[in-house]
Order: sequence, then C-alpha cells, then structure tokens
Amino acid sequence: MKLTATQIITELRNKRQVDIGRHLYGVLGGYAGLEGFERAHLTEARGPDGAPLPGALNLNRALLDSISDDDLRSLIRDEARRPLATQRRLNEHLTALLTARLAGERFLIIKQIELIFAYELELTVFRTCATNDKHILLLLPGERRGDRITLFHEAEARFQRILPDNLIADNHLWEL
Repeated sequence: MKLTATQIITELRNKRQVDIGRHLYGVLGGYAGLEGFERAHLTEARGPDGAPLPGALNLNRALLDSISDDDLRSLIRDEARRPLATQRRLNEHLTALLTARLAGERFLIIKQIELIFAYELELTVFRTCATNDKHILLLLPGERRGDRITLFHEAEARFQRILPDNLIADNHLWEL
C-alpha cells in the first residue's frame, strides 16, 4: 500500500512493539525516494523505546567487507568455473553477516541489496533472521505492479527482478 513516510514510520514503530513472530519489513520506492526517506525520515525516527533508529547498512559493501582479500580474489577467480560454489560461499557470508549484526542489535535497516540478486543468493535468510525480538527493514528499489513486486523497476527490463510473494507479509510491505 502507498503511504507517506510518516505513516510508514508509524506503522514500523507499532509493529516493532511485538516481539513474537516474523519481523521482516520492506519499503518500496525509487532509488532517489528511498535515499530521501532514509536521510529525512529514518535518521530522525525513534523506535518504540524512544531510541533513534540505527543507520542503514549498505549490504553490498558490508558483504564484500566481510570477505578477506584472499577469499575475494579466490571467489572472483573461480566464479566462472564454479558459479554454484561461489554462490554457496556468498550465501554463507551473508548468513554470518546478518547473524553477527543481529547478535548486537534488535533492529537492522538494510539498503543496497543488488549483490543478493546478481548472485541469486537465498532471500529466506532475511526471514529466518527476522524472528522473535529481531527486526529487519529492507529498503527495496521497486514498485508494486498488480499483485507482484518488481525490483529495480527503474533499470532495463533484463535487470529487473520479482520479489518472491512469501518473503515479506503484505501488511509489512509499504510503498512510498
């Protein structure tokens, strides 16, 4: 559903008060709209406890930073010959990264997720990690088209992706 930035913050604050269940949320919009939402609204927003929300994690950068230089060179060198092994190792790094970040935080805001789709990594890790008292908000460059969510909608059609229907509950997904 299309909402204003203030309405999204209010919905998010209300949903964060519940600690049992799945807590994966998404905000859809163009890159410029998401950047504006992050800069003007998320940085000023407060959680249910009155504390400021954490800064957004650039997942592309954090994922690459979590891999040692030697490992990264190996992944790049072997990618063409062993794409499934590269994908498996990136999935392992993604899981470890999210688990480590959520060990110290109850709420994680994630932006810049292009590597997830470029390497067809497992999206279910977000849903698995966002349970009970752990909450994840994904800033997704995309838009609702009928009953589907098209990601990277501002790019050429060949780069666009469809968000799996069961990843984020419909009442946890808002469009700017």
